[in-house]
Amino acid sequence: MPARTQEPKPATNLDRRRRSRGRLSIAQLLRWMLVGFVVWILVGLIITLIAVARFNLPAPSGSYPVGTTTLTLTDSSRPEPHHPSERRTIVVQLWYPAAPSNNPIAHYQRWSETTLSSFYTPLLHTHSHVDAPLATPVVSVPSQFPVLLFGARWGGQRTQNTALAEDLASHGYVVAAVDHPYNASRVDVNGHVITGNEPLEGPGGPSSPAASQIAFWNSTLDLWAADNLFVLNQLAALNSARFNNALDTNHVGAFGHSFGGAAAFRMLGLDPRVVSAVNLDGWTFGALASRTTQPIMLVDAQADADRNHELLTLPTPGSTEDQLDRADNTAVESSLARYGGYLLYVRGTQHLDFSDQPLLPPLRRLQFTGPIEPARIDDILRQTVLGFFNQTLRNQPSTVLATPGSMPDVAIQLFPAK
Repeated sequence: MPARTQEPKPATNLDRRRRSRGRLSIAQLLRWMLVGFVVWILVGLIITLIAVARFNLPAPSGSYPVGTTTLTLTDSSRPEPHHPSERRTIVVQLWYPAAPSNNPIAHYQRWSETTLSSFYTPLLHTHSHVDAPLATPVVSVPSQFPVLLFGARWGGQRTQNTALAEDLASHGYVVAAVDHPYNASRVDVNGHVITGNEPLEGPGGPSSPAASQIAFWNSTLDLWAADNLFVLNQLAALNSARFNNALDTNHVGAFGHSFGGAAAFRMLGLDPRVVSAVNLDGWTFGALASRTTQPIMLVDAQADADRNHELLTLPTPGSTEDQLDRADNTAVESSLARYGGYLLYVRGTQHLDFSDQPLLPPLRRLQFTGPIEPARIDDILRQTVLGFFNQTLRNQPSTVLATPGSMPDVAIQLFPAK
């Protein structure tokens, strides 16, 4: 009798064995999680090291070396709106024309002020020497260095336009970039790190009426303008003791990105020392109410011009956003028509192209940047902002602004004052 072939065990038993082999013990699971975490850390470090090794912030184009220093200033006359029992304290970073120095090169940012997306920036070097001596103004230019007040975007930081600040400093300007606590992304105030979390639309959020949002912005603009003018007063007070009277604090320019640009406009008419201002791709948020004949320049993304044309085809009053855009357009057009100014549109740009974001390694092509090459938008900002302030503060006419076709990717409109 032939031997019987052994019958296989039921499929259910095989399935049970397969399932039991697939299970991981808690110890095995923890080991794999640890391995994954270590690999993730190593990959992140490698990417960071590659980015840092390849990073090179564009060098300043002027003749002066650049120095930088950071000041923490307390205004004893004003309470802190978010904590009325405290006094308003401001952090300001200066970039300035410096004498040759062996002082250390500044890092892009302080460790305590980084966020998740900017964790690598304290490893990046700039072109500025920390606390380098201030240069002596040369005879061929005014005997003092003009001061420029800079404001970051809503939720931004004072370092966000370092490349432009360094370039302006190399041409003989003192740039004072202000962090506004409780709005700036993160700011270290005497060892206490304050994280900004203010919603752009105000306490009512995006569903609040346009009039409520505008009222909130006007209130914030007044706070930022007060901060900026306090900084200017402090620089004037320190001019003799710390800066050898080399700062011109009586003929001052202001510029900023987005809401910081609106804050620059807000100072026009509030203080006669602020004589001209630049807004880099921002709404004016009601900031032009006090402006008269002071020169202004708006440098906007091409999408802003497209949006203006779109609004002409939409019914009124439209959405809250439509109402806000129309109100801003009306304010800008009215001010330019009556008092003059420059309006520039840069093709291929989006909102964050008007900051350092396109120049920083891992962030170059994330959100809110356009197809324009980083080196190109950097050059456009340098030429137009420097040319504008040379013209309005040093009486040196700008050939770039006077020649609309000089930059093919920039549409330049000059509105003469009436």
